[in-house]
Amino acid sequence: MRAREFLREQAAVLPPEQADPMRWTYVIPGLSAADPYRNYRFGVALARARSDAGTDGIVDSIPAWHDETAFGEHGVVAGMSPNIAQLIDQALTMTNTPGGKKIVSTPDSTEPNFVDKTSPVTAFVGYPR
Repeated sequence: MRAREFLREQAAVLPPEQADPMRWTYVIPGLSAADPYRNYRFGVALARARSDAGTDGIVDSIPAWHDETAFGEHGVVAGMSPNIAQLIDQALTMTNTPGGKKIVSTPDSTEPNFVDKTSPVTAFVGYPR
């Protein structure tokens, strides 16, 4: 048996035996199966669409919607020192990667004010706090 005998191109419309059991099924031509990040963001948008439209009865304010997060679909590098910036530049040059880099955080590692910085574990002999 040759592949062309069992692999057939699908028509633009599903046959009734496939379409009838699937209720309210849509194809979104603007979403590519090869773009998982865009599909993820679309799913998040679906989840909050009723709230944005005001039809769900939730009166609490929700954060503004952005079609892309700070990380987007871009690679992320997190370093432990400022030296990482030079290493990223060198790697970008070595791999001929366009777009450069964009810092999305602060160089200091500090806890937010709401974080309790006191350990619940009491110090023991030989291990002062």
